[in-house]
Amino acid sequence: MTVGEKIQLYRKKIGMSQEELGQKLLVSRQTVSLWEMDKTLPTIDNLIRLKDIFSVSLDDLMSETEPMEESRTEPRESYVFQYEKADLWDVFKKTSFPLIKRTIQFTIVCLVLFILFTVASASEGIVDLLAAFFLVGILSHIRGYLAYRKLWRNSEGRLLQSTYSYEVFEGYFLLIISGNGEITRTQKVYFDDVEKVQVYGKYLVLQFSGQSFVIRKDALIPDSALTSLGKCAPDKVEEQKPKKQLKFISILLVVLSICTIWGASLGVAILSGRNHLMTENMWVFFLFLPIPIASIVFGFYLKKKGCKYKKNVIVGLVMAVILCIYGSFTFIFDNVYSHGDEPIIKAEQLLNIDIPAHSHINTQDWTKGAQSVPRGYIYSTSDIYFDDAAVEDFEKQLPSDTKWIAEIPNHMVGITSYFCDVQKSDYYIIYNKDTKEFNTLPGESGTYVFINVLYSIEDNTMKLVEYQIEYK
Repeated sequence: MTVGEKIQLYRKKIGMSQEELGQKLLVSRQTVSLWEMDKTLPTIDNLIRLKDIFSVSLDDLMSETEPMEESRTEPRESYVFQYEKADLWDVFKKTSFPLIKRTIQFTIVCLVLFILFTVASASEGIVDLLAAFFLVGILSHIRGYLAYRKLWRNSEGRLLQSTYSYEVFEGYFLLIISGNGEITRTQKVYFDDVEKVQVYGKYLVLQFSGQSFVIRKDALIPDSALTSLGKCAPDKVEEQKPKKQLKFISILLVVLSICTIWGASLGVAILSGRNHLMTENMWVFFLFLPIPIASIVFGFYLKKKGCKYKKNVIVGLVMAVILCIYGSFTFIFDNVYSHGDEPIIKAEQLLNIDIPAHSHINTQDWTKGAQSVPRGYIYSTSDIYFDDAAVEDFEKQLPSDTKWIAEIPNHMVGITSYFCDVQKSDYYIIYNKDTKEFNTLPGESGTYVFINVLYSIEDNTMKLVEYQIEYK
């Protein structure tokens, strides 16, 4: 017999397809086919690996003599498994529990963050962002669980109709799958080929050739070779499953890295609640950078140990980039606001009103750059913040001051600025700088410069808006 004929003979003898043999040798199915048709010959390295896979000598593989019929060796252990629906459901519950566990952990983290943001009186935008993150995340987790359940159910019918036989020999076992009285698959599996061994209660799950196979532990003899596969191939198992301490640290760093965006947002919200400088406070995001950086470093440490590492590196890198982008807002937009008292002094002199002592003021010059507001041309806006004690006397005088109105008539809404929110403010001033009139429509059409003053009792805030608008 030729070398190609012997490769085909031995391959079929152990129930292996050309594609499966190619995967073991890291060559294509077409390459194996060319060998078996004697159009090409395997390299020396591949011949050595072939004789190990077929459990024959190199002479047997290379000689032209007919292979001698091997005497049947009795297996050391033999098992036959036919599963019931209850068995499969039990295994499904145990294997899907990590998916449910991750969903619960994600929900708890989001709930804790939501409570913290609420207590800290975070802005509606941050709370909405957290709600959107939770919604997307929970839908993703549910989708993953449903996909896994669908995959399991699709396999359930085939598993229930099949019988799985295991014949264990020295260093390997034969897996024989049969259905409807016919053998559908025979595979010789060396102990070193088992990729992963997992224990779920009374079941043992072996992973090899990209598939998982379930074995009932109570059917195995004491000290069975199948239960000791993890000891027989410790390198394989160790690569797939890092030590518990490393795994815990890995998961912790991933979770903390994801949470840095919310922790930084919470820090900005708390700081902004005190000084009302949200953009200037974005530097807080840089304080959380060490966490994703630690995840990246630990990921490469896991790689060196032969453990799974990509999740730590990818999550750490993504979160580090996001933190840097948000943190840089402080420096990119550092000239957006000014905090001098000039707008207050100007408003007091021009409008002849008294403005209480303020705790902070943010003024934005809108004349720098293009504008996209739908009504009028904005010159400047100033947000002024007061303490409760400072506005106590001021608020008492508002109802009797004729310059202030508690409601803007509908016919005057057209001359207010885009920032004049008639729903949130309690008192208003509409001043025409050209006609020097308060809360009055211009006598004729034209382009006028106005000042809007808006005061909110609940928030203790005042907004000054200087703008130009065309009146027809």
